[in-house]
Amino acid sequence: MPESSSAKYTREYLRQEADLPVLIQQVVRLLVINILISVGPALAKTSWLKPLGRGLWEFRIGGSVHSVLKKAGVESTFASGSQKLLIRVFCAFEAEGVLLIGCYNKMKFGGGRPQSLAITKARKVLLTFRGGQ
Repeated sequence: MPESSSAKYTREYLRQEADLPVLIQQVVRLLVINILISVGPALAKTSWLKPLGRGLWEFRIGGSVHSVLKKAGVESTFASGSQKLLIRVFCAFEAEGVLLIGCYNKMKFGGGRPQSLAITKARKVLLTFRGGQ
């Protein structure tokens, strides 16, 4: 993706991100900027990004704060680097950049039905954003 690419945030993404602990919010934002936006769809060849179908993607963040940042090539300055996180950022790639749709705390809510419901909600937000296309 070109360096001029940026992120668009849906209200739903911002609401869900605000529910994360502040440290985790900071880590997620750092990774969204340094990995998701700068590398874009090429991440599909890595463990960072998983296709969910119909243009919806899952940016996968998991491990300790320190290990996640190290994997991203970012020097960790966080005091609580051993804190665990398991976050899923639902996104889509648009001509203008990355559309951030939802932010799911898998550590808090687990997988299974709650995660399926979050994905379904993200699909609806994406469909609405694209005008029902």
